[in-house]
This record gives sequence, structure tokens and C-alpha cells, in this order.
Amino acid sequence: MYLVTYLPFYRIHEVETYFMRNVEVMKPKTAIVYVDNVYHEKQREILARVLSRNVEVRFGNWRNRNNTWLSMLRDFHTLGGEVMVVDSDNKVTEDLPRIHSELRDHPIYTILDEEAWKRNPQHFLIRSRKTGELSINGNTKPLYAYRVYDSSIGGLFRGGSVFFIGPKQVVVLMKLPEPEILDKVERALNSVDVWLRGFISDETLLGVIAHLVGIKEVPWTIASHHLHHGSTPGRATKLLVAAAHYQFAKGLVREFGRPEFRRYQLKYALSMVRNVG
Repeated sequence: MYLVTYLPFYRIHEVETYFMRNVEVMKPKTAIVYVDNVYHEKQREILARVLSRNVEVRFGNWRNRNNTWLSMLRDFHTLGGEVMVVDSDNKVTEDLPRIHSELRDHPIYTILDEEAWKRNPQHFLIRSRKTGELSINGNTKPLYAYRVYDSSIGGLFRGGSVFFIGPKQVVVLMKLPEPEILDKVERALNSVDVWLRGFISDETLLGVIAHLVGIKEVPWTIASHHLHHGSTPGRATKLLVAAAHYQFAKGLVREFGRPEFRRYQLKYALSMVRNVG
């Protein structure tokens, strides 16, 4: 297994604070860190000095999580094995190696943090169905399946994206999207104004990609702790979020011409009208 995390340059301390502990728990074949916002030689010198020699460091200046993900997904094709991507401000639980052995037959599965599960499980349960339970180290954990595409009429008016991967503190990929799909999604993403791309969650991007490879539901359970970094200022302006999604959906319509992407575009056209004041 390859264990991966990704983070902007200003959060590189999270590699030592959290990720190296995840490496100890999961014992991967290789640990890889992707660092965004790296554009100067001095930054590369700093990374070489401060990051552990036990991890492979890859860097770029993608400037948002979604372009970083697309670069990572392309790279994963060259790795030739299972890939587990952990958010940089998460610590996985000791149960995750056993959970992985139970769920590795799925093309993709994800993990929710215990804090979100206690705080607001309905946020994920509204689009999930319970599929069973996992017996892990003497404890029972619920197993759910999250619907990545919300085709209901209510989905046009509810909060949240039409496409969404579900919980995403950990994403395990056993099946990768074809490069042609990544190329088209990247062109759609790059059609979004560069200042707006950060308003599109990577859960949405991954939901779109899962849908395109034919995955309707993604299994998930609870097995991490989210130690939120606290560096973001708060909720984004709804109009800017709607504009970013509208532009992304418009790009997807141009690239794929599928009716579900027209529906995605309609949702955020309505949202822009609703929030223009």
C-alpha cells in the first residue's frame, strides 16, 4: 500500500505532527507527501531540511486542492498498487488496518472522523444507507454506502453538491479513473476562474470522478480523528461558491455532454439567482 497526504506549504508541520504517526499505524510500502504552493527554490530547500527522510516529497504550484488531486491521480497510475490518501490534519485510528483488510475488495471506500460522527452524522446519513456492520478488534462499527450522485428533485434545492464522494478524511483507491477522464475533468476545472477554484470542495471533484467511472455508492465507516488546522477564516460567500460550481458544471457539460452535468449546472444557476443579494 502507498500512504499519501497532501497539504499547502504553510501547513508542512502537519507531516511530522500527524502524518508520520499514520505511517506508523498503516506501515505502508511507501509514504508520499504532496506539497502545494511551492514555486521557489528556497521553499524546496526548506522542505528538504524539515521533512522526514522516511517520506517521498512531491511538490507543485497547483494553488488548490482539486488540481492537486488531479495531479495525484495521474501519478497513482504509475505506482501500481493500493493507494490510501489521508487528510493532513487527521490521525487514523488503530482499527484502520483491520478495516482496510475488510473493505479492500471495493473499488473505493472512505473514512469519516469520530468528531464529525458525534457532531452531525445526519450530514452524511441523508445520502447514505446502512449496509452492515464491521466487527473490528472486539468492537462493532457501522458500515454505510454513500450515494455519490443525488438525482432527486430535492437535491436541486438542498444545500450541498449534486456530486459528492461522502466522508473524505481518508480515501482508499483500488480502482483508478482512466487518464482520458482525468484530462476532461481537468479541462472543466481549469475553465473555472483561478480565484474561484478553491470554493469547489475536493469531495465534489471526487464525486464527479467516481460517477464517471460507474461508481454509484461508496462504502464508509468511522476510523479517524480530525484535528482541524484552523487556518481558514470561515464559511465562504454563498454567491462565490455557486459561481465556482456553475463554471465547473458548465465545463463538465462541454466535455461530457451528459444530462446529469446540465442538472448540476442548473442547481448552481438557481443558487446564484437566490444569493445574488
